[in-house]
Amino acid sequence: MNLQKNPRYLVMGIIGLCVTAPASSFADTLGPYVTGMGGVNWVAEQDLNQNDLDFVEMEFNQPLHSGFATGLALGWRFPVGLRPEVELSYRRNTLTQFNHRVYEGGGSIDGKGEEQATSLMANLWYDVTNLPTPLSRFTPYVGGGLGYAVLTITGLEAGGVKFGDTHRDTVSAWQLGAGVAYELSEHWSMSLDYRYFKTGEAHFGNIQGLPQGDVQTEYNAQSLMLGLRYWL
Repeated sequence: MNLQKNPRYLVMGIIGLCVTAPASSFADTLGPYVTGMGGVNWVAEQDLNQNDLDFVEMEFNQPLHSGFATGLALGWRFPVGLRPEVELSYRRNTLTQFNHRVYEGGGSIDGKGEEQATSLMANLWYDVTNLPTPLSRFTPYVGGGLGYAVLTITGLEAGGVKFGDTHRDTVSAWQLGAGVAYELSEHWSMSLDYRYFKTGEAHFGNIQGLPQGDVQTEYNAQSLMLGLRYWL
């Protein structure tokens, strides 16, 4: 058979080789890596509790409720697909409204303030590697992490009344996530993932402008993160 005179056989042969070729080695990259990430952060409506009473609800970034999140992670991928890492991240959202104001008889009022969550997490991800062609450059992953977060609220104000300056506490934190990475080259890949992040109860003590009593709250956020990973 003359392949020059029958180019369709040559094309079919090349296609066959591509189909039967092993998955890209990029997806099997092992060892250390560093990841930089950033994206949007949504904080759920957040109750402030005092003396076992949810006395006000804080609402953020109307109408989309979104702020931003950024982070840096160092990790290591093992042959079995497990990928432990240490992650330092920062989330910030702007307070825009107070709802369900028990001390004022209910209702809502425009408000001001910033909430930040700075966390240090120990994560464990599982990579689903060796997808068939043409998906061999994609690596889905799932996982989560445990750690601590510094929760900070600053500049609380409503109706011309200021509620102190800075309120801060260090609390336990955990997260769950899932995403997909795309291998750009032997050393670089991009990722897109979703994360659910939650803290334990923060205690801010007495707050100026409120009745005496420890003010408590929990932080609950969802993030959509775009990452750039470099394999060392």
